[in-house]
Amino acid sequence: MRRFVGMLLALVLLFGAGIAETQTKYETLAIGAKGEAVIRLQTRLAEAGFLTGKIDGHYGKGTQKAVLEAQQALVKKGHAIGADGIAGQQTLSLLYDDTVMTPFIDFSLGTIGQRVIALQNRLIDLKYLDGAADGHFGQQTLDALKAFQQQLKSKGAEGIEVNGLADEATRGYLKPEADLSRFGIRAPEFFDDTRPLMLSDEFLNAKSCLVVNARDGKILYAKNQQERLYPASTTKMMTLLLALEHGKLDEQHELPAITGEIPRDSSLVPVYPGEKMSLRDLLYGLMLRSGNDAANAIAVICAGSMEQFVANMNKRAAELGMKDTHFMNPHGYHDANHYSTARDLSILALSAMTNPEFAKISSALTYDLPPTSKRGTLQIRDSSELLNPLSSYYYEGAFGIKSGYTSAAGFCYVGAAHKGEQTLLVTIMGSRTRNRGWHDMARLFNYGFAKLEDQ
Repeated sequence: MRRFVGMLLALVLLFGAGIAETQTKYETLAIGAKGEAVIRLQTRLAEAGFLTGKIDGHYGKGTQKAVLEAQQALVKKGHAIGADGIAGQQTLSLLYDDTVMTPFIDFSLGTIGQRVIALQNRLIDLKYLDGAADGHFGQQTLDALKAFQQQLKSKGAEGIEVNGLADEATRGYLKPEADLSRFGIRAPEFFDDTRPLMLSDEFLNAKSCLVVNARDGKILYAKNQQERLYPASTTKMMTLLLALEHGKLDEQHELPAITGEIPRDSSLVPVYPGEKMSLRDLLYGLMLRSGNDAANAIAVICAGSMEQFVANMNKRAAELGMKDTHFMNPHGYHDANHYSTARDLSILALSAMTNPEFAKISSALTYDLPPTSKRGTLQIRDSSELLNPLSSYYYEGAFGIKSGYTSAAGFCYVGAAHKGEQTLLVTIMGSRTRNRGWHDMARLFNYGFAKLEDQ
């Protein structure tokens, strides 16, 4: 009997040693650690919803807190580990065990954080979810995810269940690199650009758009053209128009104090209070650099006060028939009561472009601001990829007019394009990103020109 027990003990020790030898060895990570191992840890913590900060390869207090929360959650699941915020061998072995981590990595109703934002953005891009990503997995997100799963399941997608759970299989299909072309999803990434006249709303990223024949004002394509949305810096078209109507473009002005009274995250020319320059120079800074500082200066120079200038903006909008527009400032920085529509912005642009100076300034690609007491000559450039021949988003024949972006507005753009004797004006509002907006602009230009050729 003793001999049998001894043999059994030897076998246990032998196989136990073999298991220990094959177990992955992990370097202990703690405050101050850096490098690829930390990036891998942070990525795993983010996947499981414990880390909401940046994945930067630096083990700081945010990563320490996330590790501690993960350890505490694992303890609640019955794993006997210490909860100290240090990623040691035992902690890392559990974190990298897919079986152990599945209950944390899969997520559904009630989850909050960056991984929910990523999910929502992808569902928005695929046209299953409306609105903006807010990081809260609520009923709308649940319904959108189920609709996506139902579409995949109906087309025979492997491993998909309609459960409203962002599980491993579902997350795999939601990855941007996943091939969804065989599942019959109607979204911008699946549009056949060789057939421009087949365009429909689901193949556009923007919430609202309008395509107009600039020659006669005829609408060629519209999507939610009268939906009130935030216009961001496309507002500056009205600021430019009023300044041109004020005149005296080459008169020199000492820039007022309000020039510098702008939100910290504003786009800038830059120009400064006390600097002397012409109204013309300010207008180029307004349009090419989308300078909020220039907009403030222009408002006071032209109307005596910000309040009066904004009142003039709203009066001019009413005169033009912009029935769904209300301005609160001359630059478009977000305000809940500052809104417009694709229709109204198109009305403004079509009218303003009949002014030769407006057309010249809004179509300029570069401009040299003369030196002032605060700086030397400053060359400013338009940053629109649509107009840059070196950009993959370049559209031949495109010109002007104004872009805009805030987190609340998304990307907005009012632009024109020539082709032969035809000219189009296209307005988009509420595209989730700038690049998606460029895709929409090209798609809408292509549609408009094809429509005119087809008539």
